[in-house]
Amino acid sequence: MASWVALGGRSARADETVATPAPAASSAAPASAGPASAGPASAKGSTESAAVHAVLGPVLVPPLAVEKSKELLRRVLPTDPWLARTKELEAALREAAQDLGLALDLGTTLTGDGARDLDLLTSAAEGHWAISPRLEPTGGDTFVLRILAVPPKSTTVLLRVEKVDGKQLATRAILMLRDFVQMKLGASPGKPTPDDAEPRPQEEAGRSKGRPVLAASSTLLGLYGAYSIYSRSASDDPRLLYPLLALGGGIGLGASLLAAEEWDLTPGAAWTLAAGGWWGVVAGLNIAAGRNLQPESERPAIGLLGGLLGTGAAITGLAVTRYDDGDAAIVHSGAALGLLVGSSVDMLSRGTLKQTPYTGLGLGTGLGLLGGGVAAGLLTTSVQRVMLIDLGALLGALGGASLASPLVFREETTGRTRVFLSAVLGGTALGGVLAFFATRETATPTPAKSGRSPTILPVFGVGTVGVAGTF
Repeated sequence: MASWVALGGRSARADETVATPAPAASSAAPASAGPASAGPASAKGSTESAAVHAVLGPVLVPPLAVEKSKELLRRVLPTDPWLARTKELEAALREAAQDLGLALDLGTTLTGDGARDLDLLTSAAEGHWAISPRLEPTGGDTFVLRILAVPPKSTTVLLRVEKVDGKQLATRAILMLRDFVQMKLGASPGKPTPDDAEPRPQEEAGRSKGRPVLAASSTLLGLYGAYSIYSRSASDDPRLLYPLLALGGGIGLGASLLAAEEWDLTPGAAWTLAAGGWWGVVAGLNIAAGRNLQPESERPAIGLLGGLLGTGAAITGLAVTRYDDGDAAIVHSGAALGLLVGSSVDMLSRGTLKQTPYTGLGLGTGLGLLGGGVAAGLLTTSVQRVMLIDLGALLGALGGASLASPLVFREETTGRTRVFLSAVLGGTALGGVLAFFATRETATPTPAKSGRSPTILPVFGVGTVGVAGTF
């Protein structure tokens, strides 16, 4: 996903901070391009415009860890493994600039190679576009592409960041440069009006879309916390229960609304928090039951402790990375898979199906929740694919159970029970793996090099008729 940053003047709003000093711009006028008209100046004076010049800097990359360089960016070296990609990127940007009507000044270079924002502003003050591409390898043939651009005589630094595949590097760079030029930024902002200062309704409506999910989850968790406190009190007086429930639900709801107001919570983040809270409660309750905690009225408090620990783990994960809907599905799937595998392993170790595997249920759920959270931070997938893989694992477990069921329904022994549970676990793994490979995303076809559809325009002249465009 790409991100936009436009910094200028005294205000800035972006996900990535970019320092933008504003030096005084010189008043060099851009040179005009194109042959002189043979007719009178008045005949074509209204249609001709001066060509916009641009200076394209070299592709800059961060230094390797072994270089121990103090510089944050440097030019690409002949020994760098991504040399071919940078050459492809430079060629694509040069061609795109010319297609967009920019006149490249090949004899002019950016101040300091454009490594600093001040260098770009200084170059743009001379009356041309200053463009600086940056490439950050992230492993394999994947890169983080950054393009910084400053319009002529502007104090605004435009930045776009996008994680791209190596095969689509040139195409994405062309589209990013086209968007920069077509934005036509750089003019001084007009005087703000009271309407501009007030937040727009559509902007407020688009913030914290996960608020309903978080509110419902936190309210229920607050109700459960109140019930656990009531259970520990060993009182059966309803005059104590209902006020506690109202207080707990109100605290949970208020905390969720405050969090949604303070942070922009997406639905994926809200579902991740819900997973940490409620799967943590399940893990805590089962661990307490597995250890035969007495009296039983103490067990809901252990479940509440598990829910708080799970919520804390979810908050830690959200502080490190961003979780979307697919990531939240992975977290829930990991906890559910851990519950199934943990209970099966517990019964496998006991060699019997007649005892409820509380310890395996609790430990499996907790470990599955943590594993799902880690996997969600490393993988990128969709909710639909996670659900299909879960369905494949479930069908595999049922298939393994159906094949091995004669072993336990005739006469249950320790050996037959373990074979049955091994078949269930093997079927789960086989079904999940088959679903994983069956739902792999196919690579999208690489678009045309220019990234634009062909355009054809008619051309009329004295005694001539024709067409012109890009193909």
